Amino acid sequence: MKRLLAFLLLAATALLAAPETMHARIPYQTTYFDSNRSYWDGIQAIYKPMGAYGDGFEEPVDLHIGADDTVYVADKGNNRIFVLGNGGTVIRTIGQDEGEGQLNSPEGVFVTPEGEVYVADSGNQRIAVFDAGGSFVREYKKPTSPLLQSEHFVPIKLVVDRRGVMYVAMNSSYQGLLRMNKEGEFMGFFGANKAQQTLLNWLKKLILNKEQLAKETASLPKPIVNISLDDEGFIYTSTAGDFGAAAIRKLNAGGVDAFKSKTFQHSHGIVDVAIDSHGFLYNVDLDFGRINIFDRNGNALFAFGFTDNNTQQYGVMGFPTSIGIDSKSNVWVTDSRTKTVHKFTRSEFGNDVMNAILLYDDGKYAESKPYWERVYARNEMFTGTYLGLGKVYLEEKNNELALSFMKEAYDTKGYSKAYWEIRLEWLQNHFIGLVLTLVAIGLLLKFTPRAIKRLLTRKPLPSALDRPLAELRNFGYVMLHPYQGFYKLKEARVSPWVIVILLVGVLVMKIVTLYGTGFLFYPVQRSQINLPNIMGLFVLPWVTWIIANYLVCSIKDGEGKFREVIQGSTYALAPYLFFSVPIVILSNVLTLDEAVLIRSLTSVMYLWMAAMFIVMTQVIHNFDFVESLKNIAITVFAIATIWLFGFIVFGLSYNLYDFVYQLYKEVNFYR
Repeated sequence: MKRLLAFLLLAATALLAAPETMHARIPYQTTYFDSNRSYWDGIQAIYKPMGAYGDGFEEPVDLHIGADDTVYVADKGNNRIFVLGNGGTVIRTIGQDEGEGQLNSPEGVFVTPEGEVYVADSGNQRIAVFDAGGSFVREYKKPTSPLLQSEHFVPIKLVVDRRGVMYVAMNSSYQGLLRMNKEGEFMGFFGANKAQQTLLNWLKKLILNKEQLAKETASLPKPIVNISLDDEGFIYTSTAGDFGAAAIRKLNAGGVDAFKSKTFQHSHGIVDVAIDSHGFLYNVDLDFGRINIFDRNGNALFAFGFTDNNTQQYGVMGFPTSIGIDSKSNVWVTDSRTKTVHKFTRSEFGNDVMNAILLYDDGKYAESKPYWERVYARNEMFTGTYLGLGKVYLEEKNNELALSFMKEAYDTKGYSKAYWEIRLEWLQNHFIGLVLTLVAIGLLLKFTPRAIKRLLTRKPLPSALDRPLAELRNFGYVMLHPYQGFYKLKEARVSPWVIVILLVGVLVMKIVTLYGTGFLFYPVQRSQINLPNIMGLFVLPWVTWIIANYLVCSIKDGEGKFREVIQGSTYALAPYLFFSVPIVILSNVLTLDEAVLIRSLTSVMYLWMAAMFIVMTQVIHNFDFVESLKNIAITVFAIATIWLFGFIVFGLSYNLYDFVYQLYKEVNFYR
C-alpha cells in the first residue's frame, strides 16, 4: 500500500511539474473576405512585419509619409516630430526646446509636397508650421469668428490641400472639420457627421412639448477621430462607432460623401485610414485589432496583423494610433503602447494578388491573367482567383471554363453571363431538336390521359381504390375550385394514408427544390445544406398553424373539427406542390436577366396558398369573409405566442441540462 501511495504521489508530482501546452499566434496572420458568401477565411500572408522601430519614442500618436517616402512621426510624449528614413532610422527631429518652435503634446502631423511640415500642436492650442529643414516658420492660432466664440481650439489632426487650405479635426468637436486658409482666416466647418436618430428620440419628439424637449440632451453627431488626404484631393474622415456605418467617408470639395455612408467591415473602432497611390484603403481598427484592406469602392479585401495589450512579440501591435503607406506599398503603423513604429511589407504573393485586383478593377482582364494564374498556383482555395480568372475566361469566350470558375467563386452575375452564352450556342445548334422535343412532350401530355382513361375503361381498377383516387384527384380540384373543394372536404372523411401521401409529396418536393434548384437561384453548396433544420423549419409553421387555427376558431365558435382542420390545411398546400415543379425546371434553364418569371411564379404560388388558407378557414369553420380574416390575424398572433413559449421552454430546458451536466463533471472531477 505504501509503495502504491508513493508511486501515485510521484506520478502526481511529475504531472504538476510538466510544462503546460503553449499556444502562439502568428503575428502576420491574414484573412480575406468572400463577398459572395459574406465570411472571412484564412489565406497566406499578404503583408509581413519588416521592422519595429523605437529609437527614443515615448508616445507616437500620428504619422505622415512624405513624397520621398520619409516618415514623419508625431511623438506626443517627447514633444517632437521624428523624421525617419524609409529604413526606420531617425534622420532628425523637429521641435525646439524653447521659443516659438517648442511643441507641447503634438497629436497630428502633415507634410505638403513642397516639404512644409504642419503640426497639430494640441498642448499649445495652435498649428505650427516648419520648413523642410525643420526650422519654425509660422503658427496659426484660433481664428476670429463669432461661430468659434464657445469653441476650444485644440487641433488633433489636420491635412492641407493644394490651395493651402487647412482642414483641422478638433478635440471632441461634433461640428466637423474646421477650415482655415493660408492667412489663418476661418472658412467654416466641413464634413460634419450626421446625428443618429433613434426610436427613443422619435418618440420623445412625438410626445413631449417644446419646453420638455428643450431640457432633453441633444443627439449630437459623432466627432471625427482622424483625417487623410489622397493624391486626387479627396478628404477621408474616420469616425468610430455605429458598427462601421460611415466609418470612412470620402469627401469631395463640396463635402459630398462618395461612399454614401457605406458600412465598412471591421471599422467600429477605427483609428485611422490611409490611401495608396491606386486608391486602395488601409485602416487600423482597435475593436477588431487588425489592419484591414479595402478596394476603391470600400469593399473589404484582406485583414492582417494582431493586437495584444501585453505584447512582447515581433510584429504584434499594442495600441495602434495611426497608419500610413509609402510609394512601395509598405504599411507603417504608430504604436503608443510599445512606443514603436511598425513597418509591414508586401509578400510576393501579396504583390500578385493586389496587382491582379487592381487590373481586374480597371477592366484590364487580359493583363491581370498572369497575376491571377500565379496566385492560383499558390492558393487554389482563394475565391478571388476564381472570380478573376472566370472574368478573364469570359472575355476570352471560353465560356465552359468561365462557368466552372464563376461557380467556384459563387459569382451569380458572371455565371449568368457565361451560361447565357453557352445556352445561346446550344440553341443555335439544337433548335430543331428542341422544337420537336417540345411538340412530343405536348402530344404526350395531351394523349396520355386519354389513353389511360381508355385502358381503365377496358380494365377498371378494383372498386376499393375509387375513393382514395377521388381524394387524390380532389387535391388538384381544390386548387382550382377552392370553395367547392373545401365544402367537399368538410362533408367527407379523407383516408389518413391519403393525407400522409400528400404530405410526403410536399416534403419530397421541398427536398427537390433544395437540391434541384439551379445554381443561379440557389447558390449554395449542396453538401452544406442542413436538411433536418430546413425541413424542421418548413414543417413547424404548418403544424403550429393547425394547432393555433383550431384553438382560436373553436373559441370563436367555429364549426371545424380538428380532423377537418388537418385535412383542409393539407389540401391548401396544393399550390406549393404544383408550382414548384415548373419553378425548379425554369431555375435550371433561365438566366438572371429572366429571373422575373421565376419571381412572379413564386409570388403567385405564395399568394395562392394564402388565399387557400383563407378560404379553408372560412369554409371549414363556417365564417363570413371578414370574420375569417380577423380570426386568421388572431391565429398568426397565437402562432407567434406558441413559438415564443417554445423558445423559452427550450432555453430553460437547455440551462437545466447544462447545470446537471456541469454538476456531473464537477462531481466526477473531485471524486
